[in-house]
Amino acid sequence: MMTSTTGSTTNDRRDTFGRRHRKGLMITGIVAAGLVVGSLGSYGVLRSIPPEFPLVYSETIEPGATEGVRVADPAIALTFARVATAAGPAVLAVTDYSGGEITGIDISAATGTAHTEPITAFNALGYETLHGIATDASQPAVTVEASAVLTAIETHKHHVGTGTNYVEHQEETTIHEPYLFPKMGAITDSNEPLAAGVGGLLDYEVELGLVAMHDITAETGIPEYMGLMLTNDWTDRELLVSQIEPDNLTDAAGFTNAKSQPGFFSTGDLFVIPADWQTFYRELELDLFVNGDLRQRAHPVDMVWDAATLIERTLAIGDRTWDSDGVQTPLTAAPGVISRGTIIQSGTPEGVIYRAPDTRQRVLGFMEYVASFGTNADSIVDSALKVYVRDAHAAGVYLQPGDTIVTRAERLGQIFTDIVAGERSETEDLNWPSVGADAGGLSPGARG
Repeated sequence: MMTSTTGSTTNDRRDTFGRRHRKGLMITGIVAAGLVVGSLGSYGVLRSIPPEFPLVYSETIEPGATEGVRVADPAIALTFARVATAAGPAVLAVTDYSGGEITGIDISAATGTAHTEPITAFNALGYETLHGIATDASQPAVTVEASAVLTAIETHKHHVGTGTNYVEHQEETTIHEPYLFPKMGAITDSNEPLAAGVGGLLDYEVELGLVAMHDITAETGIPEYMGLMLTNDWTDRELLVSQIEPDNLTDAAGFTNAKSQPGFFSTGDLFVIPADWQTFYRELELDLFVNGDLRQRAHPVDMVWDAATLIERTLAIGDRTWDSDGVQTPLTAAPGVISRGTIIQSGTPEGVIYRAPDTRQRVLGFMEYVASFGTNADSIVDSALKVYVRDAHAAGVYLQPGDTIVTRAERLGQIFTDIVAGERSETEDLNWPSVGADAGGLSPGARG
């Protein structure tokens, strides 16, 4: 009688397969556990590494530097300041700025006609007449404390901002071409304190302001005269990165909101109208100091888009709109017109506090995004930005109450800004989940 081996062979194969399968699952489990442990370990190591916020310069402000600036020869550029008098604002044709005082000729007294604002005075009197007043030794001089001057011009609240218009600033932000956006809000004078706000990350940006003396259109072309001002384009970086579109940064989403909060448009104590403005602005050097340490140095000759290009591009896209506190707002108030008094902030150089997320922050952002199954952010890039914001809050590297910022340029003026505690407005809203120092742990559903 023959014995069948088919059944036993099949059972043996099943046993062998089962053992192999269990072994495979065990190995897979071990590998998976190792990966989890390794990931947790790597995450912990990365979280323990202190973030870096590098500075560009190590120079400090020179003793006595803020006592004044060199004033341009009136043959090269007219310089103005506005002061308060019993009869109202008056315009001085500035002849000296030293010892913390500004000296000049009262244009109203010299002409017998009231002039309260330099753009209006220039358009009424012209360069030659004002040059004659500024150089007339027989005119009585008026001297005032520099800290007492008013805003150097009176103007509206609809202006133009420029992003990444210096190559080095493009590198630190990883945005590799300039772009424009509406800058909304009233200008503030050269000694106005700035509230730090509640939350957020307050950053500085020294910028040359180009000021329209008349309405500029494609038909008028590049104007013969432009005014120049020293400006600071303050930014709430946390608000900005919560609203930007990482896949289309030059579309400038979020920039208007993050740069148009109350007090975010500091202007210098002088207003300058050069005889040849396109040559004059290229020779300027603008410095910004934080608590006496140099942070930024701008040379407008290095701008990617020069001043004429900025004007042309502003006119070309004046009808495009951006969100401004929920209102779709055009680049210029009237499409195709840069209205008189509009300030075009021409961009900032390297040295701002903000940097694009580094490799460590990008890796942590990726890990947190994966671990949360994509619920902690809209994208991996957004997750990395949240890691950056968390690191910045923990390190306390952004501007804080008690900080003092000095922005200055020879022949252009100075700005003194004390950062004080308090809210900037009742509508500050970061519009994304909490980014506190302990947020974003590596666990499913974690938010960074």
